[in-house]
Amino acid sequence: MPRKIQHTQLPKGAKIYLPDEAAQKRRVEAELWNVFRKWGYREIVTSAYEYFDVLAQGTDQELQERMFKMVDRESGRLLALRADVTPQIARIVASRMREEPKPLRLAYVTNVFRYDEPHVGRYREFHQAGVELVGLPNPEGDAELIAMTVESLRALGLERFQLDVGQAEFFRGLLEDLALDEGRSAELRSALGRKDLSALERIVAGLGAPAAAAELLLALPSLYGRADVLDRAERLVKNPRSEAALKNLAEVYRLLTVYGLAESVLLDLGEVSGFDYYSGVHFEAYVSGLGAPLAGGGRYDHMLARFGYDCPATGFAFEVGRILLAMESQGVVATLPGPDFFIIDFTADKTSALALSRRLRDMGATVARDILSRGLDDSLDYARHLRARRVIVIGESGGDASELRVLDLASATGERRLSVADVLADPARYFPETGSRR
Repeated sequence: MPRKIQHTQLPKGAKIYLPDEAAQKRRVEAELWNVFRKWGYREIVTSAYEYFDVLAQGTDQELQERMFKMVDRESGRLLALRADVTPQIARIVASRMREEPKPLRLAYVTNVFRYDEPHVGRYREFHQAGVELVGLPNPEGDAELIAMTVESLRALGLERFQLDVGQAEFFRGLLEDLALDEGRSAELRSALGRKDLSALERIVAGLGAPAAAAELLLALPSLYGRADVLDRAERLVKNPRSEAALKNLAEVYRLLTVYGLAESVLLDLGEVSGFDYYSGVHFEAYVSGLGAPLAGGGRYDHMLARFGYDCPATGFAFEVGRILLAMESQGVVATLPGPDFFIIDFTADKTSALALSRRLRDMGATVARDILSRGLDDSLDYARHLRARRVIVIGESGGDASELRVLDLASATGERRLSVADVLADPARYFPETGSRR
């Protein structure tokens, strides 16, 4: 009877991280988490799924359509996998943390699910590390998050990066001043998002807008750069809402200059991505050679009100998969850890090997044992494959089981012969680094 073929392919948009890839991913998450912690952020863990109608309150229609949905067999209600962590945290703050002193500094490292066509560095299940700053309405909160983003990129060893910073209210002021309907507004946003100058000119010509407003709309794609952008925009803007947005952005930029980060920031008043989501300053982080943003964030002062709690908030999230691509493209190579010790035991009863393994682990060291019966050369090759730092050999060639041989694979400084009893009595004497890990 022919053997049944087992299908092993993954669903579209799924990804597996093999051990070395997983170690790189964990390193990235640990570096980001260390930055978050140093800025005073505390971890929050959200559920992978919730009731769809609850999540939908804080999620725009476009993203609702890209959620993975399923039916709760117990209640019959529609469930959804989280497509965005921010609405979950907004709901949690509104329902469980509204009485806590503000501001709240919350951080997370988790997976997110979206029914998208997979693209650079992102699958249908992808991993994010981010923060939410709740209850701080002033520009200093926005500047803090941008400064954290820059610090995070530096902590990861990345270079040649920039942050594009915009202000959603600036464009909203233009739309309000022109009293455009939703269709015309969407056309304008689409042309600006594509940087399609000919389409923008055609749309503006058909609006019949006052000359000053038309001039500003056509200038939006060029309002990109450093401090001079603020001066150019100030000369063109004529409505109070856009003027207030420009003043807010100028203050954020001033604070970033105080942080010493102005050289990492480019202002972009023509950026309208995430338009419905953001209520003020928003930004994206890019590195040279990778077209997709590594991180994005901004102010979303109106989201918590959807859950019955009117409270300002801002946040950002890194895409871990894209960070890994950026590190690879820039040659940022992490030294992946192997076990501190690899024990090769040729004795029959294994007493010494087991005792040593436990003693060294109790001291905080990582220890792997070679349990297969094979020659010493093969075992040493396996230890090198694991990137073991040291090898301990016991009972080699039928020798004395009370002695061991230590080979330092990391530094190739030779070998030592030691007493098993002496090492068990005081491992830190022979391996000083183990004493610092207790």
